[in-house]
Amino acid sequence: MRGSFLSASLSLYFTLTAASQGERRQNNQTWSGPLADGGNAWKDAFAKAKQVVSQMTLEEKVNITTGVGSSSTCAGNTGSVPRLNIPALCLQDGPAGVRPVDFASQFPAQVSVAATWDRELIYERAAALGAEFRGKGIHVALAPVTGGPLGRSPLGGRNWEGFSADPYLSSIGSYLSVKGFQDKGVVATSKHYAVYEQETNRNPKSPSKAVHPLPISSDVDDATFHETYLPSFVEAVRAGTGAIMCCYNRINGSHGCEDDVTLNQILKGELDYQGYVMSDWYAHWTNEGAALGGMDMTMPGTGFWGADLVALVNNGTVPAARLDDMAHRILMPYYALGQDKGFPSVQYNTSGISAESYLTLNPGNTNVNVQADHYKVIRKIGEDSATLLKNVRTNGGGLPLKKS
Repeated sequence: MRGSFLSASLSLYFTLTAASQGERRQNNQTWSGPLADGGNAWKDAFAKAKQVVSQMTLEEKVNITTGVGSSSTCAGNTGSVPRLNIPALCLQDGPAGVRPVDFASQFPAQVSVAATWDRELIYERAAALGAEFRGKGIHVALAPVTGGPLGRSPLGGRNWEGFSADPYLSSIGSYLSVKGFQDKGVVATSKHYAVYEQETNRNPKSPSKAVHPLPISSDVDDATFHETYLPSFVEAVRAGTGAIMCCYNRINGSHGCEDDVTLNQILKGELDYQGYVMSDWYAHWTNEGAALGGMDMTMPGTGFWGADLVALVNNGTVPAARLDDMAHRILMPYYALGQDKGFPSVQYNTSGISAESYLTLNPGNTNVNVQADHYKVIRKIGEDSATLLKNVRTNGGGLPLKKS
């Protein structure tokens, strides 16, 4: 089994396609669906979301799909619909703890907890993280990293964020982490979907499109995708992940956040995923392509969708049913996790200023300490994740240690 995973991963190759060559998988001209229906687990939440969305104007539906910009309170905030009691959802990093804030814990990275091979510790870590995110008033945690990157190359600078290059171990970690976060009432964001193994030319803003017109393309055959890069997302979906973040890279020539094959056909079709797909920050490339390709929320919202999406629906380019589906998918986990009842307001300093200055600027924000006794699970992971790579016993050294 492990040998087959290795041989499959070796068949993946990357090419940086020049702009003049065009894309092998063309942008979508029509929407292929499918529509969310709540699946087996979220029937009640779907009914509630559908009832609320039916009362919204076109502009209000678009408002909850579009971030309000990078200067919002949280790393990302959606627009709100006050008359229907829909707040601005707060989205915040990260996979190792709430950041950049004070009075929160710094947890060991996912690769460390995976090294313990302890299912209980993996779950306890995620549950503690979920408790801290909720305590700070964050609706959506931008975690866990679910096999994107999986860790195809040891040169990958973000490999430490994931669990392991072993798809099985990564799948176990993904399932337990989603459960841990969401058992505390916080939406888990499984990321980065999919085949996100390097960041070359990763988005339109870094570096300039004039110099590097397109991000790198991860070119992968169907068997390799399903056997190696998809399993951890399968387990995240099985655990009920409320959100999935699409990637910066292209997949077989198509932008990850508007790829009909991986988003509509595989994720929402084959896996019957009921939650929403959000863009990574500035990973949104075209308004029409993303809407038809299967993305449901744009982050942070600067320069995309908003009034442009309203126009696309009005002129028939994007079906009204597609916009309704976006709104249903965004609201379903909100209701399924009970965030419409008694959820804390945002209680943290994310702007880098002192706590005293922050409280002056934000009266009523108590900047709560959410660390509780989470140091216990942090210490346990630190102890159990220590890994001996080589035991050199020359000159009396190495293990076991001598008493003298």
